[in-house]
Amino acid sequence: MSGLCRKGLPAPRCSPYQHFFSLLLLLALLPTLVSAQQRREREPNSVYAERRAKLAANIDGPIVLLGYTGREEEAQTYLFAQEENFYYLTGHNEDGHDEQSAALILLPPEGSKAKKDDWPAPREIFFLPTKDPDKEKWNGPRMSPTDPGIEARTGFAHIKPFPELRATVERLSRIYPTFYTILPYHRELGGYPHEKETVDWLKQAVPQVALRDIRSDIADLRMVKSPTELTLIRRAVDLSVDAQLEAMKMMRPGIWEYQVAAKMVEVHVSGGSEAEAYAPIVGAGPNSTVLHYEKLSRQIEDGDIVVLDVGAQYSGYAADITRTLPANGKFTPRQREIYDIVLGAQEAAMRVLGPGVNMCDKGDKSVYKIAFDYINAHGKDLHGKRLGQYFIHGLGHNIGLNVHDAGNVCKPFVPGMVVTVEPGIYIPEENLGVRIEDDFLITETGYEQLSSKLPRSADEIEKIMAQAAADRSHPQSPAESAQDADAIRTLVSKYAQSITAADAALGAQLWADDPDVSFINPALNLHGWDQIKTVVYEQVMGVALSERKLTPGNLTIHVYADSAWVEFPWHFEATQRKDNSRVVTQGIETQIYRRLPNRGWALVHVHYTGALAAAERSGN
Repeated sequence: MSGLCRKGLPAPRCSPYQHFFSLLLLLALLPTLVSAQQRREREPNSVYAERRAKLAANIDGPIVLLGYTGREEEAQTYLFAQEENFYYLTGHNEDGHDEQSAALILLPPEGSKAKKDDWPAPREIFFLPTKDPDKEKWNGPRMSPTDPGIEARTGFAHIKPFPELRATVERLSRIYPTFYTILPYHRELGGYPHEKETVDWLKQAVPQVALRDIRSDIADLRMVKSPTELTLIRRAVDLSVDAQLEAMKMMRPGIWEYQVAAKMVEVHVSGGSEAEAYAPIVGAGPNSTVLHYEKLSRQIEDGDIVVLDVGAQYSGYAADITRTLPANGKFTPRQREIYDIVLGAQEAAMRVLGPGVNMCDKGDKSVYKIAFDYINAHGKDLHGKRLGQYFIHGLGHNIGLNVHDAGNVCKPFVPGMVVTVEPGIYIPEENLGVRIEDDFLITETGYEQLSSKLPRSADEIEKIMAQAAADRSHPQSPAESAQDADAIRTLVSKYAQSITAADAALGAQLWADDPDVSFINPALNLHGWDQIKTVVYEQVMGVALSERKLTPGNLTIHVYADSAWVEFPWHFEATQRKDNSRVVTQGIETQIYRRLPNRGWALVHVHYTGALAAAERSGN
């Protein structure tokens, strides 16, 4: 296959080659969306449209972007995930077929001096692969240009079959001398082949057109997160925090690095994560000094220090959190010395974190320089030399659709950015590596630490690990485990009763009264019992709906010491008071319970996904 005729590009001149209420209130009258291979919750179509309008506002020619075909990876384990910039602008996360992919053309807006064509509004064209019934027998339905209601589902008013892309590009080339696309460059995490092939195809299709790079314009938009993006990042962070806590509890000499990684991935998946944000890094002993160690082949030994850099992805958005643990639950004096220096560097950076600073390696606004100077001024290696030489990477990066998200670290921070702060010291001679990493939302007045629930101090970590070791030495008997499972079943039943009856008083008996409890669905991210009570029990169940009935299916229950994880299918029916319409939804729900002192089991987290099962209007 040549660079001019690649899979996914039309080349005729080349040789062939919710659980209930968000779904009830928001989706009841819309057709159910077809899911792509990688499970995701989309933002509203209006958000993607606003991004496209901002991008097109200042350009003097068409923007031409192509999505992935799904053939970029041949592994049987591959789950399709759209090219990040294309997804950011369209929300489209489906693969193509037979050398077809989705594509997007944005034209200079109406009223712009750059507008030279007579193309009718709207000033954007979305291309979708044609229908392929044979492939759909194997992989399920995919959206196509001829689907009823496709405009409402995609958010585009003008949709064409993908084979018409070339003719459209050729027509525009007779009007505009310049096109914009993403020009290729080599980078650590890939993207280069797709970008190069797109550019090669454009050069072959319209050789007279000059191509300019739109990458940095999209990156500037991606740096500032929308409210929905922040909701998804928070969920990824919460799952990553939960996984780190489980790792602290299971950590001990004799287990393997891959076992720790597997437990952390299990926590992510159980909470709704569709993929890891990056390959898990669990490095013990000498492996703690390797920045991106991914082999996971060492058996953890007594006296090892263990770096755990593991982050969940949720609906395409990444978290990135690192903790460093003593394998046996107790830092040696030297390990604690280095750990406390790294922690001190992070806290020094946090004291100035906020709008206006950056992560360049120089300048009076550099947060990196503050962290580096702290490390260089505290402690020495075995030869009496300063430790700055062992801080061998940057202080942090943006996170979002990529764990190393788009954006220039030398640009001043602005509110709405999400960044990591991750100082580290790595001394191979001592088999001693320490990294501490947290995720931060930049706000108008400073920052919000999204991962604040995860302890950072050596004392706190040792306390958690000591308690876990004590719990392991006094394991539950089978009878105790059965009693806990029965207690959880009773609580799930009461939860269903509280929703069916819109009974906030019963809900208060179930939920922990803690600001960190959460209720997550495709449209909402509620935190704290007061917010859950107001929105779920009072506004939705009590006001918006009547004749409610929530029915849980068979429960899957796992009890881990003082935590319990539950998953079950659910079926929900209700009548909307505003129009007397009857709606039926169904899906899968995950609940997490914690055993609290002087109270027993309490609900701390609910997350569900769902779909419209039926809709029948019974009113006039």
